[in-house]
Amino acid sequence: MAITPKKETPDTGVLQDKPTPKAAEHGDHDRIVMASRKADGSMDQVRPEFIGDKDTAIAAAKEQLSVQAVSAVDVAARGVAAGPDADGTGSSEPDADVKALKDAQDKAVSEAEAKAEREVNSLHQGLGD
Repeated sequence: MAITPKKETPDTGVLQDKPTPKAAEHGDHDRIVMASRKADGSMDQVRPEFIGDKDTAIAAAKEQLSVQAVSAVDVAARGVAAGPDADGTGSSEPDADVKALKDAQDKAVSEAEAKAEREVNSLHQGLGD
């Protein structure tokens, strides 16, 4: 068996020890089951292609975006505090601020899940076999 030695010239294009953004831009893309996310919730991959079981990818994206959306709502509402009634006793009624926060979180989860499903549906390419 003949072995061809690796050429050490940078213009061979055969092996690339450290991929450059330009190389990724012009050909390569990321094959993923679950996306890495930037702080704004957008995917942090190069032209992503979801592979593997589609239902698993959708469930992972929904969970990921939902948790991130709820966290964003919490950060936006930081400083909201609820305390006891004037007489020092609590109330069995939900606190209005907490209820509003929970409603905002539920809305964020719903929107995040819809976004996750749209992303996976548009980028899913099969089981990757």
